[in-house]
This record gives sequence, structure tokens and C-alpha cells, in this order.
Amino acid sequence: MKADPSTPTNGEPSAVEVPAVELPVRKNVSKKQFGTQLHASTITRLEWIKKRGYVISKTVDDAVNAWLDSAGVPRPDAKGKMPDA
Repeated sequence: MKADPSTPTNGEPSAVEVPAVELPVRKNVSKKQFGTQLHASTITRLEWIKKRGYVISKTVDDAVNAWLDSAGVPRPDAKGKMPDA
């Protein structure tokens, strides 16, 4: 019978070594808070998306950008500056 490594020979449990946790490095550009009121039906749809593994903040950002693109709002340049009107 193989001995349990977490139990020393005297019968008392020893501290179990836990591997270090590595947090993923943020890969996205900086983000700013965007607060708004949404209809309950919109929240329900976002929850449906979330249950399928999508990231809500990315989904909302993509949706807002698609709407702004369709409205003809220009995108900022590489430095984050908007073109002159």
C-alpha cells in the first residue's frame, strides 16, 4: 500500500503544497468605464450570450463600434485622437 504524501508517518496531516497560481496578463488596450441603463430585455439577451461563454464587455464594445461605424462616426487614429470635424 502506497503512503499518502499529505499524511506523515506519525498520523498527523501535513501542509499540502499548492502550486502557484498564474494570472493571465491583460492583452487588451486600456479600458474606461461605460455606464448606462439598459432595458430588461437587453440584459436578458446579454445573459444568454454570457451563458454561451462570450465576454460581455467585448460583446458590448463590438456592438457599440458596429453601431458607430454604421452611423458614419470616424474611428480614432493609432494615438487615440479623433479626426477634426
